[in-house]
Amino acid sequence: MQAKKKLGVRPAVLAASMIGLLMSPVMSTVAAPSATAEQLHAWHDSLKNFPPVSEGCFQADYPSLAWQQVACGETPTYRSNPKYRGADTVGNGYDYSATTSHLTQSATGSFPSETGGGSGGYTLQLNTNFGNGPTAFCSALGYSSCQTWEQFIYSSNYPGNAGTGVSGPQAFIQNWMFIPAHKRCPSGWNSYKTSSYNGCYKNSKGIAAPAVGLSGLSGGSLSGSASTSGLDTVTFTYGGTAYAVSQSGSTLDIGATWNNSEFNVVGNGGGSAATFNSGSSLTVKVATNDGTTNAPTCTGPTNGGTTGETNNLNLGACVAAGGTSPYIQFTESN
Repeated sequence: MQAKKKLGVRPAVLAASMIGLLMSPVMSTVAAPSATAEQLHAWHDSLKNFPPVSEGCFQADYPSLAWQQVACGETPTYRSNPKYRGADTVGNGYDYSATTSHLTQSATGSFPSETGGGSGGYTLQLNTNFGNGPTAFCSALGYSSCQTWEQFIYSSNYPGNAGTGVSGPQAFIQNWMFIPAHKRCPSGWNSYKTSSYNGCYKNSKGIAAPAVGLSGLSGGSLSGSASTSGLDTVTFTYGGTAYAVSQSGSTLDIGATWNNSEFNVVGNGGGSAATFNSGSSLTVKVATNDGTTNAPTCTGPTNGGTTGETNNLNLGACVAAGGTSPYIQFTESN
């Protein structure tokens, strides 16, 4: 097994509010101490403020905020669908998203409550808005203009490829750039052609993550953060372990255009659907950070989302709140 590389922790980790939580970094094979749901929630929230400081794949164990570098795998075959029409159930453009008054720096999706469950594959997706790519970014790739879209993803049952180091569930980032239909994608990007545009996409590295069923969603969270001058990071947390993948923020420069965040549980790529049992319900929470205490806006449900994947639930009402951790929250059920 590949040795894990310890990364330094910023001094802010020792803030007084965290002293009771951070007793010592977990850097051995000793199991992480047990924790209450409230303690794990506080740890999950704190992790997003201390993302990895280099590109690659990382793991952290409760109660430490020190990331340990681990081996990455490849994600060559997974592809989501961008939205292409409205839908009555959740997804394919019909969803709520959190719109911030300033550029979004990070967002976290979670499920405070759930009943029911389901079967089959799914993804958790935290998606940015379709944004007009910065002129310098588009022109550097040979386009007078382009649009960009970034997805922070947990896939429940990625099939994997022989020798890639990852099979089964994993977390990763999918990058999209939309250009005119007659234009070619840059080298290293895959092509998703339509009559109106050419969608260029490529995935980050992937990190193996635990298998979580549709009845266990409330035990985890999915976070994304972006910076034009630093890193973009996806973090999947479940129980006492967090799994993160970081890529260069210059991959899409999404930090220059991100102000809208969609989070939900939907199908496992290719426009598919996540299927819940009859009588199921979820509470969905999207917490945002734009450097203010302003409440985000509930955008939607019509054209509120960007992914083409769906589920078989129906949306309820959406509420928004500001403060130290602004968020939107809504329900969905069947």
